[in-house]
Amino acid sequence: MLRSRLFRLGRPLCAALGLALLSSLALGCQSGEVSPTAVARVGDYTLTQADLERRLEGLNTERDSAARAQIIEQWVRRTLLYREAERRDLAAVPAVQRRLERQRRSVLIAELTSRLYDGASLRPSDAEVRTYFERHKASLRLREPYVRVRYLPVADRAAAVAARQTLADLPPTADSAWAALVRRTASDTARAHRLSQQPLPEHRLAQQVPFDPEALRDLQAGDTAPLLQADGQYHVLRLDRRRAAGARPDLAWVAPQIRQRLRIRARKQIYTNEVERLRSQAQARGLVTAR
Repeated sequence: MLRSRLFRLGRPLCAALGLALLSSLALGCQSGEVSPTAVARVGDYTLTQADLERRLEGLNTERDSAARAQIIEQWVRRTLLYREAERRDLAAVPAVQRRLERQRRSVLIAELTSRLYDGASLRPSDAEVRTYFERHKASLRLREPYVRVRYLPVADRAAAVAARQTLADLPPTADSAWAALVRRTASDTARAHRLSQQPLPEHRLAQQVPFDPEALRDLQAGDTAPLLQADGQYHVLRLDRRRAAGARPDLAWVAPQIRQRLRIRARKQIYTNEVERLRSQAQARGLVTAR
């Protein structure tokens, strides 16, 4: 939408500086009537409600009136500067033209590679993850302490006390009994499952539960932490396993990192294959010369 509006203006500066000055904001370029959905206007440029909503979605904050007013004010300021740059014909300055061309090339290359990745399968299978693990497990080591826990956020104190006792007596391998306890007791079942299904680096667990990090480090395998009240609910946690930094991991402990590594490797291979395909085509046509 942005690109089509910019090109309709019929001036290269609108397209070029739209990338350079307004990359973080939505800029509308219009030469006719003001859009009925416009929430702000500076000359022929308008900020529509849809543009504003897209920008609000990209913010890690509440979408309140203050955030809305801040975005609009920022857009107005940048658009005023943009119009002044256009009035001064800064796009005609050779140094500016070179910078804009570099930006244009970078944007187009990034879009091409993104489409290449989107069109390929970048989800390693379980078999691929296991194969990688088996080939490299002799050299794999945990870079930091890892823990596996059973965690329950509970709304009611009496239910939390009962859940803590049940959890303390529950064998670590009793997954079906644990799942039933989560369904019956947890105030947030998704969170309980997420933090309990996969071993986590110790520091990441401390970031996601309200327990004191020192208290978590003092827990031994099988220990149930004292019942904790925080954030308007009660928190129940038992440490099932702990692995020290430098230890050889089980597959489950490093599977997410292996998946990420395989995805990165796949992207690099896709990139390399596409470059080589284009190089071969260009060389066959005599278009490549390098010394």
